[in-house]
Amino acid sequence: MRRILVTGSDGYIGAVLINKLLEKGYEVTGLDTLFFKNSILGNYNPKYRLIKSDVRQIQNINLSKFDAVIHLAALSNDPMGEIDTVLTEEINYKATIDLAKKAKKEGIKRFIYSSSCSLYGVSKQEIVNENSKVNPLTAYAKSKVDSENELKKIADEKFCVCLPRNSTVFGYSPKFRDDLVVNNLITSAVALKKIFVKSDGTPWRPLIDVRDLANIFIDFLNIDSYLVNGQVINIGFNDSNYQVNDILKIIKEQVPLCAVIYTGEHGADTRSYRVSFDKFVSLFPSTKQEWPLQRSARDLIDKLEKLMFSEKDLNPNNYNRIEVLKRLISDEKIDKKLFWIH
Repeated sequence: MRRILVTGSDGYIGAVLINKLLEKGYEVTGLDTLFFKNSILGNYNPKYRLIKSDVRQIQNINLSKFDAVIHLAALSNDPMGEIDTVLTEEINYKATIDLAKKAKKEGIKRFIYSSSCSLYGVSKQEIVNENSKVNPLTAYAKSKVDSENELKKIADEKFCVCLPRNSTVFGYSPKFRDDLVVNNLITSAVALKKIFVKSDGTPWRPLIDVRDLANIFIDFLNIDSYLVNGQVINIGFNDSNYQVNDILKIIKEQVPLCAVIYTGEHGADTRSYRVSFDKFVSLFPSTKQEWPLQRSARDLIDKLEKLMFSEKDLNPNNYNRIEVLKRLISDEKIDKKLFWIH
């Protein structure tokens, strides 16, 4: 499989994945709305074919030229999904299924859907696995559950559907986001020398560096279909389940002058879950973690310091996905359905 379509190619994960695919000699086409074209940290100018389009408007796009689709495009985290729950369903669920059905009809062999461990919500189990009951708390998480269930129905021997449930992503990408837990804590530590924590520090998260995740998506292009077709697979590493306090400790070791301030609030995000990745390890035994939290945190801190990242760079219009969309709406660049006006 050499001809790959990546939706959400200009996003946080997409930017890293595109470069890795190009480096490995794949023929890559991206599809993206370019809402976050200015959310650049460092240098970014990849050479690949880009289709500027909303994933809801693919009717006239010929998919028959591709071998596989890696589908990243979505309202891409829990808070963003709450902007408009109906809109979240349209983009994250309906458009996903429409794309998959069109891909199948036009002869694409493999459809890799970027799902999320966030659908476990708050778990009463000590450790959840693929057979655990899901507990989606947000429109975003519900859209992932619904998409997984419908995509399983579409899979068959000629159309391989891969359903990786990703850990919470972090680490450096040239299309940066600071509204992800690790990135948010690190940017605050570097820019403010303060970290404001809106929980008691005990919630659990499975974490994965964006570069490790991009490598795993490429692994899904190459694994035998019968091993993964129609199966949900938690994506991450068993030693990378962390409590927020563990993350803070690692950051404090690397930015020793930063202060940690527990605000006493209970933030909107109430999720807490530890995840087993035994199935992933058994299916991909040669895949190793290249960017564990401590190494990735050091790398991101070094890059931010080199770029002289400061308080002004914490402007939410730069790297916070919700705020960028709100600004585009208020500036009348996009409408309330998130379609470009100009």
